[in-house]
Order: sequence, then structure tokens, then C-alpha cells
Amino acid sequence: MNDQELQRRVRQHLNASAHALPSEISTRLHQARQKALSRQKVAVPGLSLAGVGQMITSHLTLQRKTALATVCVLLLTLGTGLLGEWQHAADMEEVDSALLADDLPIDAYLDRGFDAWVQNDTED
Repeated sequence: MNDQELQRRVRQHLNASAHALPSEISTRLHQARQKALSRQKVAVPGLSLAGVGQMITSHLTLQRKTALATVCVLLLTLGTGLLGEWQHAADMEEVDSALLADDLPIDAYLDRGFDAWVQNDTED
């Protein structure tokens, strides 16, 4: 006997027994059931961002939620690295601008005797 057959037989016996009950008992059982259903706790969906978060999480399985969280962490890590690179580039740009704005000719930076030129310029 499989599970479905067992469930069918139990349901038949319960239905037959329920019809044999006096109407007074049936009424009390019905009222008790209605009272229990009215007090039953209703599942409330989790927090959501104006409905969008709930819509996304209700359609995702646990594995997909884990994958989504992993992708978010990776994107945040890459974004942090990219932000650091942008900051470094901005710092280098500032240094380059300061050097180019100085009175020093550009060829002096390429000259091997740059140190000698700087020393001669400071003695004047």
C-alpha cells in the first residue's frame, strides 16, 4: 500500500465517522474549527524595498539567493578596487599638474643632469 492509498482510506473512515456524529457535536466541532482558523497566524512576507525586494526574493530559491548575495559581494569588492584606482589616478593627476605648472622646463625632467641643474638654480 502506497501513501496515496493510505491517505484515501483514512479520509474515507474520517468522513464516515463524521457523518455518524450527532448534529450538536458537529456544530460544536465546526465552531471550534472556525475559531481556530480565525486565530491562525498568517505568514507575513519579509522586509522589502517598496515591494521590489519582496518580489525579487519571493521568486528566488535559496540557491539563487546565495548566488545573488555572492555576486553582490564580488561587485562591491570590484567597485572598491576601482574606486581606489580612480583615487590613485586623481592623485597622480594632481602631482603631474603641480609639476607642469612649475617654472621648470619639461626637458629638464628628461635630462641626466637634472640634479645639477636643480642645485645650480637654488644657488642663485
